[in-house]
This record gives sequence, C-alpha cells and structure tokens, in this order.
Amino acid sequence: DEVLEEGEFQPFYDQLSLSGKKVALFGSYGWGDGQWMRDWQDSLIAAGGQLCQGEGLILNETPDEEGLASCKALGEALARS
Repeated sequence: DEVLEEGEFQPFYDQLSLSGKKVALFGSYGWGDGQWMRDWQDSLIAAGGQLCQGEGLILNETPDEEGLASCKALGEALARS
C-alpha cells in the first residue's frame, strides 16, 4: 500500500493541529505512482491546513540536481509565508 509510515510518522502526524497552518509536504518514493502524497494532501486539507505552493513535492528515489533545487525552492517559499 502507498501510505505514510504507520509505526512512527502516522501517529505523530495524527496528533498535530494543522488548522490554519501553512505546511510544506515532501517525500520520495521508489515504486507506485505517489498516491500516498495525494492522500496526504487530502488529509492535510481536511484537517484545515494550507499547502505551501498548492501541492506536495514528491520525488522518485534519490533527488537529482533538479529535485534538490525543487526542495530548496519549497523551503524558501515556506519561509516567506
């Protein structure tokens, strides 16, 4: 299944109060099509959070130079908001 890590991260995430907060979601995957990110975005919006730049950043496997630049841009956008 394409889900958030269930042992530690999902319980931590479930405890957060995200209503009204701007959040940057990011992660990588090695198989599938990244459905977990779309589900995570939906979960964040349902909790009242706001996605920085309108969507999560998802990269396949280890980031290349373009992926690293995207990560840096996401962090800078979050810092400005």
